[in-house]
This record gives sequence, C-alpha cells and structure tokens, in this order.
Amino acid sequence: MKIFLLLILNLLIVTSCQSGKSEWHLIKNFDQVSKHEPFGYKSGYINQIGDTVIPLDKYVRCFTDTAIYYAIVYDKKQGLIGIDLNEKKLFNAVWDGEGSVIKESEGMILIEENGKFGFANYKGKTIIEPRFEYAESFRNGKARVSKGNITRNNALEKLEINNWYFIDKNGNEIIEN
Repeated sequence: MKIFLLLILNLLIVTSCQSGKSEWHLIKNFDQVSKHEPFGYKSGYINQIGDTVIPLDKYVRCFTDTAIYYAIVYDKKQGLIGIDLNEKKLFNAVWDGEGSVIKESEGMILIEENGKFGFANYKGKTIIEPRFEYAESFRNGKARVSKGNITRNNALEKLEINNWYFIDKNGNEIIEN
C-alpha cells in the first residue's frame, strides 16, 4: 500500500510539472551591479525548473514577472520590446510617461510602430495594427483613440488631442448614442 501511494504521489508531481506550456519567471540580482547604466541591478529569466533562459544582464532590464507567451524587455539597440519565448521581437512596447511600462489590460497591450499606436493580444499577436496618433489602454471593452489633430506645446510639455473616439477589441469604431 505504501509503494502504491508513493507511485501515485510521484505521478501527480510529474504530471503537475508538465503543463505543456513553457513559462519564464523574472529573476533580479540586487547584489551585482548591472553593466547597463543607470540601472542598478541585473535581471533575467529562468524557466519552471530553474534553468536560466535569459541570462542576467543580457537585456538592460526585464519587466514581465511571469512570461507565458511574451515578455517585455528593454534592449539597448531596439528599445522597449515584446519578445516571444524564442526571443523573437513581436512588437514595440510603450512607456507610460512616468518610467514604467504600460501593462496588458483586458487581454490587450498597447504597442507602437513608427509613432503610431495599436494593440496586441495576451499572446503578443498584433490584433489592431498601429494606425492611431494616440491611444489609451482598454477599459470596459473599449479603448480611447485619436487619429490626427495633435498639437504639441513643448513649452508646457502638453499634448492637445482632438477627435477622440472609442474602438472595440477588433479595432472597429464604437458609435456612442
């Protein structure tokens, strides 16, 4: 009976560790100074069993805590990007204007290409091609976007954006009554 219980326990452990999906987990080393100035610590990724998949300090900074489909990293040459688990670039990610990365919201993440904004889904696939002058994250199934008429007042560090409207998760304009 004891051997039978041990076999069942081992089987449960093995099957729970083999979810079929690979994922990365963020690691940070605050004891070693990063070679990338001005960042003070090293970051990288390990997989579920603890093997290093992205060595510490390969990227200037790794942002995504647990990467199942993609991770947001800052690369010295490419800037803030989303990469898949094979390290292929998927999209340019977006800063929030205060030094943080804009995070996924409602299964969509804001992306940027050539100064235009669009959206990728939770798997990192571009769903709404970057075509907006400005966009905000999804809330309650819609995102506020604008095409054109942006005035930059550099003296006041202010954007004046006209022609706002909402889109759904397919990029279709939402007509509000």
